[in-house]
Amino acid sequence: MPNHRLTAARGALGLTQEGLAELANAQVERDTGKPGAMDADYISKLERGVHTWPGKHYRRALCAVLGAPIDAELGFYSTRSKAATVVVDRTEGAQGSDDVKRQAFLRALAATAAGMAVGDPVAEAVGRAAAGDVPSRVGATEVEQVNHAINLFGDWQDLYGGGACKDAIAGQVKWATQLLGADATGGVKDQLYRAVGFLVDVAGWGAFDAGYHDTARQYFQVALHCAEQVNDWGLRANVLSDMARQAIYVGRPDDGLSLIELAQVRQDRQTPTVRAMLSTVHARTLAKVNRGEECYGAVLAAEEHFASKNSDEDPPWITYFDAAELAGDAGHALMDVALAGNHIDDTRERLSKSVSAYSATQARARAFSLGKLAILELTVGDANRGIAYGEQALSAEAPLKSRRAKSDLVEVRRALTKQAKLPGATDLRSRITESLKAT
Repeated sequence: MPNHRLTAARGALGLTQEGLAELANAQVERDTGKPGAMDADYISKLERGVHTWPGKHYRRALCAVLGAPIDAELGFYSTRSKAATVVVDRTEGAQGSDDVKRQAFLRALAATAAGMAVGDPVAEAVGRAAAGDVPSRVGATEVEQVNHAINLFGDWQDLYGGGACKDAIAGQVKWATQLLGADATGGVKDQLYRAVGFLVDVAGWGAFDAGYHDTARQYFQVALHCAEQVNDWGLRANVLSDMARQAIYVGRPDDGLSLIELAQVRQDRQTPTVRAMLSTVHARTLAKVNRGEECYGAVLAAEEHFASKNSDEDPPWITYFDAAELAGDAGHALMDVALAGNHIDDTRERLSKSVSAYSATQARARAFSLGKLAILELTVGDANRGIAYGEQALSAEAPLKSRRAKSDLVEVRRALTKQAKLPGATDLRSRITESLKAT
């Protein structure tokens, strides 16, 4: 049985499995004088329930690193003793799992704030008082202003990429988080925490898109703290799904899988649209760990959820996830499966649908789908069509201040190398190289 408690505690601190192993090994050395020998694979086995009772020094070290007062809080139990009373989240709604997550997330904020570098925009947001422009009491007007900032910066990033408004959104995050210290009625304070949480998540997404991964992780941790303060399952799931996407991008698919499965806890509390979004991210992580058919199944599940959507029930933050986003995310999730020779037509169909359906304000997302189509056709499809898509991708992605968009162009260029004899391939490859040099 998976140890969701350990996974939640690690994820709340933004640690990879390898990072947790390194910190725990150092703690073992401090305790015993000899370094520990844990690695990412060992942590993975603990989280998957392969091992349920680490050695004494390992348990003590893991508890110290994760801030757990007792072994049971991390889900550890001995199979030799029937007296063990640990509950390992046998159902998604198991009593006690909420308390574990709450404690872990609250510890996470303290650890995150303590680890922030002086001068970092996130550190300023949580570590300094306002310079006179924050009211002593907040109301609906301030909540509305934060919500306006969410829409403004979300649209800005969709059009131009996360790097285009990095400094501007950092200033807004600083102002918005300082509002949390002001007096407010209980209802307004809850609304404010939700709004600030989503604004900080938007900032984290932009930092991730622009390639500032440490800053993105710090933003995500603050957003998780806000979700925990008001027990907002939607905000929590959204932030964890963004963290999962980032983990996949930086080559940590196992961490991504743990994060998205944590985000999917208690899906009965989410609307069909939210469940559809989470399923597409789940599909992407499954593809990255070589579980291709399960990935395809998750895509079909996402489409089934979406078919049941009721927009009147959806929270405002999920309105971005329309039919175009569903098709684009589904096609993106299937890319690794298609490049391995499976479900090629399914992948092409969804990516093509998204390109046609994206609006002018979804420029970044459309560019991603064009890049993926170019890579798909150049690698396992019609190479001439791939060159045509590559031309469109270059035009769409070159103006964006998005590290992810540039990464797509690198992949298109690599695929073009294998098609050098085709007309236009060499020229397109050279222009992509020049575009990348310019940025």
